[in-house]
Amino acid sequence: MDIILRIVEYIGVISFAISGTVIAIKKKTDGVGAIVFAFLTCFGGGMIRDISLGVVPRILTVKGNYFLALVCLIVAAGCFALAFVPKTARFLTKHSHNFAIEFTDAIGLSVFCVTGINTAMELGFVNPILLVYCGCITGVGGGMLRDICSAEIPFIFRKHIYLIPTLFGAIFYVSTYKYIPSIVSFLISILIIISLRVLAIIFKWNLPVPKGEGEGIKENFKEESRKEESANKEIENTEEIMLK
Repeated sequence: MDIILRIVEYIGVISFAISGTVIAIKKKTDGVGAIVFAFLTCFGGGMIRDISLGVVPRILTVKGNYFLALVCLIVAAGCFALAFVPKTARFLTKHSHNFAIEFTDAIGLSVFCVTGINTAMELGFVNPILLVYCGCITGVGGGMLRDICSAEIPFIFRKHIYLIPTLFGAIFYVSTYKYIPSIVSFLISILIIISLRVLAIIFKWNLPVPKGEGEGIKENFKEESRKEESANKEIENTEEIMLK
């Protein structure tokens, strides 16, 4: 079980590091900004969880987590370096919310949700509501901090149900780990979160929002599309200048 936990943690870190770095590239940050975005996405939720539980963040105290931080740094640096290749930069910016990127984010979300619950249990907490909270905040907290730093409304509040899959997966894990093999409950919870996120992306599931003049989900999508088109034109102009 410990080996499997460690493997999925590394998978989660790689997934979230890619997601955070791509957002940083889209926002045109420098290398420091890209690394900060990657670290926030990977470890921000866990830090919020630990502070909520009244303990020093484990990323700062557990030696094994230093390797996770190193992996995050390497992935972020590599992904940012690829952005200096014109075609790659165009792809990362233009398709920052394509299925591949969304899928990697879903993997990170599911992994950190379930490992967040495990961490809380290792610290001696057993209250089911608290455990579900720890799972959800570990999964979505880093993305929230990343979006706030990028001057965006956090993704979980506005597009393609994000928190709900995490909530379902956390509730399933907390409800079943005592009654079935913990590794089975662990893996099923991850599968639930990934499946719901992927379905939400494919079918564009969104929670209803109030609609008024100049408001509503369609208007938000149109505004995002306009921003993306403007960014794509800037990239194309930059490529033309580089080629000349």
